[in-house]
Amino acid sequence: MGRPLSAEEIGSRLRARFGDDVEIADTFGQVAATVTVDRYHDLVRFLRDEPELACDFCDFTGGVDLGPDEGFEVVTQVTSTEHHHDVRVKVRLPFVEPACPTISDLFPTCDWHERETMEMFGIRFDGHPHPVRLLLAEPFEGFPLRKDFPLMSREVKPWPGVPEGEEVEDDE
Repeated sequence: MGRPLSAEEIGSRLRARFGDDVEIADTFGQVAATVTVDRYHDLVRFLRDEPELACDFCDFTGGVDLGPDEGFEVVTQVTSTEHHHDVRVKVRLPFVEPACPTISDLFPTCDWHERETMEMFGIRFDGHPHPVRLLLAEPFEGFPLRKDFPLMSREVKPWPGVPEGEEVEDDE
């Protein structure tokens, strides 16, 4: 049985390996590592393969729409079942044509997480082995978890019936 590393210890190891390509934050005792897109795959592999980190389980991968000015984030949570610590990895992407490398070769469970993120946010995962729809029908257009996606409840449409309180006259 291993020992959990503190957020400070994990952050120190990540900074030593990735230098300025990673920003570390301690979020309630858990490490949040924001890494450049070109180092994302390497960082996740390091978290998995480094014996003191041994993050052997990917809990989730998803997307966050930060708006047109800030773009998107891909967020991945990895856990060490041996040491009992977690690391949240974040990658910032541009708003136009967001893309980052797949990590489904490192964690097969990410295959479906990445497909869902592709479908819901329009984020492309380069090198993904099977980038096809997972949830939505083929003719569906748009990305429903983006902030700019038009929701029916936001569309102004005329009420189809009689307004409440008005009576209908019978022509008998």
